[in-house]
Amino acid sequence: MGAILALAPIVFGLLAISAMFSAAETSLTGASRARMHQLERDGDRAAKRVNRLTSDQETMIGAVLLGNNLINILASALTTEVLTAAIPGPWGVAAATAIMTVLVLVFAEVLPKTLAILRSDDVARFLSGPTLLVVRLFGPVIYAIQFIVRRTLRVFGVKLDMEVDVLAAHEEIRGAVEYHHSEGLVEERDRRMLGGVLDLSDMDVSQVMVHRMSIDMLDADLPPREFVAAALDSDHTRMPLYRGDPENIIGVFHAKDLLHALAEADGSVDGLDIEKIIREPWFIPETTNLKDQLNAFLKRQTHFALVVDEYGACRAW
Repeated sequence: MGAILALAPIVFGLLAISAMFSAAETSLTGASRARMHQLERDGDRAAKRVNRLTSDQETMIGAVLLGNNLINILASALTTEVLTAAIPGPWGVAAATAIMTVLVLVFAEVLPKTLAILRSDDVARFLSGPTLLVVRLFGPVIYAIQFIVRRTLRVFGVKLDMEVDVLAAHEEIRGAVEYHHSEGLVEERDRRMLGGVLDLSDMDVSQVMVHRMSIDMLDADLPPREFVAAALDSDHTRMPLYRGDPENIIGVFHAKDLLHALAEADGSVDGLDIEKIIREPWFIPETTNLKDQLNAFLKRQTHFALVVDEYGACRAW
């Protein structure tokens, strides 16, 4: 009995360490990457450690699992040794197996992992320090294990590089949007908009342009008063200007330029010089990548471009 009482604190201490490993594994794999990066930018050291650990997730998980298994095996071995001395024969082994199974399952697995799931970010930040020490301690062993695993998988035709990233960032974000939409937290319109942002590099401007049949255009040869009236009748602040033929686009009109011109003319519409408010048109091919075009808009600090087909004919804007 004395040996059992002496063993109890040691076993529970080992189970506490095992619980820490289990919580660390669950919380670090479930922590919000976006929030951790934001906290790191705000100067949070714990978040910085979390990002460092998750940047090499395979090594981190391997080190945690190695430590967890070592602790659980040690606790089970000590318990078996003491109980077989008190209960000789296979009954002692059976008793040790039953007791350790319950203790490990409840206190070293289910309980800490449940807590880690509920408070992933907080638990990950709290345990990032001890986990980083474990990774440094077991790092060389884990690299050797990874080498053996990859060599074994290669026998079965599975080739993995050491830099393989298990999670694709775009798919992770898309999955989060779809999940929150199914939960009613993201509206359908926002879901389509966020999905479109992720697909920018796979689309071209022809898929989002306003067709020429829906374009409001202004005739640059109109008398100033008629020109201003036509501009006021439109719902747009930017419109193409043509001369003679709608296909002959000579520039772009902006309502702000019209206001400046009217101010310089002291409000006299008849004295308005249309030529002074014409901006140079920007023509882009309809095959332009949407992501590249968005970057071009930002670089030129403009919001308007005319889309032309392979023959140079204006199709949309």
